[in-house]
Amino acid sequence: MPLFNTHCFLFILLAVATLVCYYRFDQYQQVGPELLTGNWKFRTTENSRVDMTEKGLILFSSDARIGASAHRDLRMVKPGTVLLVSADVKCDNVRAGRQSWNAGRLLLAQNDGKKDRWDLPHAAVALTGSHDWKNYRKTFTIAPDTEKIWLLAQLSQSSGSLQFQNIHVYPVHENEAYRWARSFILPAWGAYFLSFAGSFLFIGKKNFFSRLLLISVFISIIAGIALPGDIKNQVSSDVRIQLDSDSNSFKAAIPWDLSKVWHFCFFLLFGLMLYAMLDKASILQGTIMVLLLAGGTELTQLYIEGRTPLVSDFFIDAAGGIAGMTLTGIFISKRNDAST
Repeated sequence: MPLFNTHCFLFILLAVATLVCYYRFDQYQQVGPELLTGNWKFRTTENSRVDMTEKGLILFSSDARIGASAHRDLRMVKPGTVLLVSADVKCDNVRAGRQSWNAGRLLLAQNDGKKDRWDLPHAAVALTGSHDWKNYRKTFTIAPDTEKIWLLAQLSQSSGSLQFQNIHVYPVHENEAYRWARSFILPAWGAYFLSFAGSFLFIGKKNFFSRLLLISVFISIIAGIALPGDIKNQVSSDVRIQLDSDSNSFKAAIPWDLSKVWHFCFFLLFGLMLYAMLDKASILQGTIMVLLLAGGTELTQLYIEGRTPLVSDFFIDAAGGIAGMTLTGIFISKRNDAST
């Protein structure tokens, strides 16, 4: 396979550089005191409740028409200040409402003295379905005309259970060393993936259309991991609502997190196409290339805003790619047996 040894060497080099820089340089540096100092105020009904815990709070609702919410006023800061909202979040069976924002959410809201500014970025996290504990971090810039800010945890016209722990809000600025590291790491991975795609043009003796199709699937994978977290979540939410994820028929057909299905399917297509273009001597190399791609796409997300690399996603990607290669191998083998 063209440039196989080079790709392996560059992957190791980039992986080490990415991890060292990420753990060496914190993205944000706290420059002011914690702002979350008041008391939570709740809005519940007979079908919902908010429970305080030692480390945070739990929202529960069985009525998607109303949901549940808790808010906490924050001390006002100067316009232009960048605030970091950080929290550990877990949700269980959160069912989305009719609108894309009907989900389990943590928001930093701003008011200009006349109205709430929902046109400004405000969602630190928006979740549906079931997700285990994970830390979410998002920065927000206080608008020039803002007179009041507050933190809002809610099940927005949705049902289920939403838990928060270790919630923090404080002023920050981005670490200069982190910014320099990101300006090097992301272009380096971009060049690596470009080299990766270029090598497909010289695989085997297949026609140009087959190579172009393989590159198209590859580009789709890279485009998916390059999306910032808020855009990716919005797209996922819109698709989920469009497919009516609350219906029993859809849940029966696809009972998993939709984003995981996308991970598996795109790598399945990649594996199908890759195997069809390799000769027998290059099958092992092709499998390793699938693993390199799965690892590279996860590591890159360390430096993409709002994205988090997951070991589980790596295994899902790798399983999809290897499954695709295996299916193509079985099909080719049976076709060869039938022709002899």
